[in-house]
Amino acid sequence: MEKKKAILHVDSFQNGLVTFSVSDFGVRAMLSNLFELCWGKYGGYVKLELSPPYKPRTTTVGGQNRHIWGHIQQIAQETGNELADVEEAIKERALKRGYPRKINQLTGRIKPASMTTINTVEAGYLIDELHQLAAELEITLDEGYD
Repeated sequence: MEKKKAILHVDSFQNGLVTFSVSDFGVRAMLSNLFELCWGKYGGYVKLELSPPYKPRTTTVGGQNRHIWGHIQQIAQETGNELADVEEAIKERALKRGYPRKINQLTGRIKPASMTTINTVEAGYLIDELHQLAAELEITLDEGYD
């Protein structure tokens, strides 16, 4: 089953018991289906990954998305590499910082997440790696993105 993401409200946490609430009916339906599967197939156990509800990366003028792509374009142009190769390399380098990934179940290979799904913290990992790579390659990045 594919991972699902949802933002829930923590109502309480006492004596090892956590209570969440959600008002969105789509999220409720998704959770209901997931819990039915877990009760029926996994004895009521569920794997839960938690994080603060970080905002999605910014895509406005002066935002993180433009910052990332501006640096990718400049590094690609100055090194003669394809944009996709620079993007892939930066994502792979950012894995060590906590950039999200998935594992291909058929090959066992790690695949970094698409930039369309990342939040502001994860976009920051890419920006940090772009700055690091540029420094290693002795490329002075345009200031319009910083």
